[in-house]
Amino acid sequence: MQIDPRANSTEHLVAPAPLPHISRRALKRVKNPLPTPTVCRYCAGQVELVNNSAIYRREYGDWPFAYRCSDCDAYVGLHPDTDVPLGTLANPQLRAARNKSKAAFHARMKKMGLSRTLAYQWLAGRMGISIDQCHFGWFELEACAIAERFSTEPVSSTSMSKAFAKATSRA
Repeated sequence: MQIDPRANSTEHLVAPAPLPHISRRALKRVKNPLPTPTVCRYCAGQVELVNNSAIYRREYGDWPFAYRCSDCDAYVGLHPDTDVPLGTLANPQLRAARNKSKAAFHARMKKMGLSRTLAYQWLAGRMGISIDQCHFGWFELEACAIAERFSTEPVSSTSMSKAFAKATSRA
């Protein structure tokens, strides 16, 4: 796993507009950072760093920023307090597939009574990919379909998973 070299730099970090700052601590939390998109992978248009109100018509979240191609509506959000993208640029079709497969995964995770870490390890194993590659923001349409298929398979309930699910639902 690599981290952004700026995380350990002694030089002053200059945040690109419109970001108010970039945090070294936040950069250190991002494992395997993806490069900043500058050219749209769908239409070859210019990608800009924007406040997410340019996408949603109002600001959402504590870190309301994204990379966006205004030519084709592809965009990706940022890791909090950084300029590092959460994944790859996604057009409306890919965003819908990612959202649907991730929702199915979260439902499966809860039903199995797994922690987030264990659930991602389970999914990576089922998909035959490394845990470092198991990020919904990195998935293409085919990977989303595979993740959704595994996440919607019938779950064999064990007494341990039932007890864990019951305990966590009370919390």
